[in-house]
This record gives sequence, C-alpha cells and structure tokens, in this order.
Amino acid sequence: MTQPIKGPFEFGDEPPKHLCGWRPDLVDHAAKQCRHLFTDFDHPEKEIPKVPRPVWELTKLINNGHHLPTFRQETGDCVAAGLAQAGARLQVAEIATLYQEELLRLWYVPFIYGISRVQIGGGQIPGPGSTGAWGAAAVKQYGILFDSDPDVPTYTGQTSDRWGEPPGPPANFLPVAADNLVESAAPLTTIEQVREALCNYYPITIASSQGFRMKPIEHDGYHVFAPSGTWNHQMALIAWMDTPFAAAYRLNSWGPNAHGTPLNDEPPGGAWCTIDVLEHELRQSDTEVYTYSKFSGFHQPPTAASYPLTPTPSKRKHKCDSNSRTC
Repeated sequence: MTQPIKGPFEFGDEPPKHLCGWRPDLVDHAAKQCRHLFTDFDHPEKEIPKVPRPVWELTKLINNGHHLPTFRQETGDCVAAGLAQAGARLQVAEIATLYQEELLRLWYVPFIYGISRVQIGGGQIPGPGSTGAWGAAAVKQYGILFDSDPDVPTYTGQTSDRWGEPPGPPANFLPVAADNLVESAAPLTTIEQVREALCNYYPITIASSQGFRMKPIEHDGYHVFAPSGTWNHQMALIAWMDTPFAAAYRLNSWGPNAHGTPLNDEPPGGAWCTIDVLEHELRQSDTEVYTYSKFSGFHQPPTAASYPLTPTPSKRKHKCDSNSRTC
C-alpha cells in the first residue's frame, strides 16, 4: 500500500532555482583544465561487490546515534555543498571501517566554493556557480577547511559569495586546509562504476541538469525522486541498494525539510534515485560524476568479518570534535 509522503516541505512544490549553482557552460573547459589531476577508476575486482550496510548506520555508530546534519544552502554554492556532504561520508567510512584516528568534522562549504572558483577556476567567472571538476580539483590540490577550525566563521551564503570572488578564501586558511588533502578523485562514466564506488564506501558527487519533483514518490516502501524539469545542480550519492530495486541514495543540500521525511531512517533531505534515472544522466554529455578517496588509489573494502563493527581498541577511540557545530 502506498504511504503518504510526510512533510514538512520547506520549499513546497517549487525548487529554489537560485540555489542551483552548477555551470554546464563551463564543464568542457573545466574538464580539460583539470583532467591531469584525476585518477582512473579502474578496479581490479573480478567479483561484483556486495552491498554493505549503508553509511548512515556507520555514522550513527560514531556520532552518538545521530545522522550528520543535512546542509542547507543559502546561495548558489551547490558544487561545494554536494562535495562537502560526500566528503563527510568519506570520513565516516574511514573512521568506522579503517579505524583511522580522525575526528568527525564537517567540511566548510565556502572554502571549497571559493577555491574552486578562484584558485582553480581563475577568478574570472561571470556570475555565481562552479563545476564538479573544479570542486574535485579544489579538495585535491588545496585540501579542505573544517567548520570547527579556529576562526572559521559560521556558514552564510554571503560568506560563500564573498570567498567566491578574488582573491578567494582568506590566505590564513590556506595552510590550515593544506594538511587535509583528498588524495584521489576519479571521474565515473558508467552505472557499474557508480555501484562499485558506493559499495566500497567511496562517496560520489553528481552534477547535471536533471530536475526532480520536490516531493518524492513512494515506491516499494522507499521515497524515490521523480524526474521533472531542469536543475543545474550538484548533489551527493552516498549509498547503493540492489533490492527491492536498484538505486542510489541521493542527498541534496537544501536542508532536512526539502523533500519530506524518509521512510527507512535514511538521512533527511534526500531520496533514492533509481538506476534508470542515473543511467539517463550518465548519457548526457555535460554530466559530471566524481568519486573520492583519501588515499592515492582505491583500496579494497573491509572484509565481511568487519560487520557488525566490533569495539575499537581504547587507544583508537573515535568521536566528534566537541567544539564542532556538527555534533
């Protein structure tokens, strides 16, 4: 039986187009400019990877039982917002499955936005927005700033707009971020690569002109995005499922109340995106899809023996930064 899609719906039925800041007109130039920075996603695996437990279950194990907060844009910085939400899940996976000694902290969106537009894009971009390639190059070459780093201002759209113009983010933050490089970013072109990346806990950013209804539809007990209209927008793909239908969980950056309440404890602010919709996007010439790893190369996932997770040794306790606004 179809279940009602529960609200609230902050934006109603109309998407906030002023938050769609992906620039398809700059994609070809950005891709050629940054191609040398990216890794080929060419896994040696012969077997199709199994679908692991979703990354939000790992999040709750290391974040006191809570989801990470869903980012809410205030300006056209969606390229940075989608990348920051993907990056947080990369940290979660490294902490929970590789036992990395890291604090769970969120990535600061205005820094990624400013670096992508100015240091990577050259600072001569007419109007707002950025590209997926520039965002991926930004975190690979310049690293990321955490929202809890000293003197980092609370996020506002005005901060992103200001840091997105020359000279870019304040110079004192550049050496702070340089210690936090994303060492591998790889473009994806097939649905098989998308599935494999997500099943290995490598989060994805996807930028395209594909739009959706603001209110998802209910399908086999899940909220699913229904294609509609045009959004020049970047979002994050953070999990995969094969059953009851093949789909990726697509997390938006318009706040937790943009698309209603998920039916199965998925992070609010998103919905599942079916394989046919993703394949359609991948066929579009200007769609940008990137996956990310901390290491230079995409390593194998942990063995099945790692699930459920066992308590970590006392010297490897992982917790949120007590000074962070994310926890």
